[in-house]
Amino acid sequence: MKKTPQKAKKIKKILDIRELSFEVADKKILDAINLEVLAGERWVMLGANGSGKTSLISTICAYNTPSSGAMTVDGKTYSEYDWQKVREKIALVGSQLQRQIDNDEHVVDVVVSGKYAQINYWGEMTVKLVKEAYARMKRMGVGHLIDSSWAYISQGERQKILIARALMIKPSLVFLDEPCTGLDPIARRSFIEFLDELAKDRKIPAVIMATHYVEEIPPSFTHAMIIKDGKIMAAGKKEDVLTSKNLSAAYGAKCNLKKSGRYYELKVK
Repeated sequence: MKKTPQKAKKIKKILDIRELSFEVADKKILDAINLEVLAGERWVMLGANGSGKTSLISTICAYNTPSSGAMTVDGKTYSEYDWQKVREKIALVGSQLQRQIDNDEHVVDVVVSGKYAQINYWGEMTVKLVKEAYARMKRMGVGHLIDSSWAYISQGERQKILIARALMIKPSLVFLDEPCTGLDPIARRSFIEFLDELAKDRKIPAVIMATHYVEEIPPSFTHAMIIKDGKIMAAGKKEDVLTSKNLSAAYGAKCNLKKSGRYYELKVK
């Protein structure tokens, strides 16, 4: 008996951006951005200083108001929904958040605060919340820090805590904005290896990580985009986008990209 071929399972579209632009005082910061991110994809966002990486993240997170174009997150289109509710499906981990956390804040409070989009949690701390926060922390390998204060944990531990915090809202998309900033070389490699293992977990939502350095790209990341002058110069499968030619154009210098084991290296000639 001939078997009926099964239809391929359609992968959910998490982020859909069409001709998105953002202007400040008649200056285009983002210019006609087009981007699709599907569930389970792990993206790296590369670009020189001032290329538009942070502006793109801030616009997707609704901290900037687009000048034109369309943007849909998890099926909800900007301007058609309460964007604060849509924003709750997007988690942002970055140094700007770290600087707002009080040194005497307990780590468990930092994690719980993510559930309510607060900084320095002031709500009731229930047993249920503590258990949920501990489960997230344990998943990140920092469960042992539950009784610690923010001031007394390392930079790498702080980044893991902030990722646990981000997952408290069960987001559809997580942004990691230069997560290796402030890490020494050994801590940086350890954290990249942590991100590599995390990215393999299919329960983790789609991820977009912004960085200046190809050396920081976890090997298991699947896609890449390169931004230059507020435009996406190239986007797609990592192996197609990350080339010496593309990076030379992005950084305005002769670049030689090569692999060293599982990781990339970039040399400027």
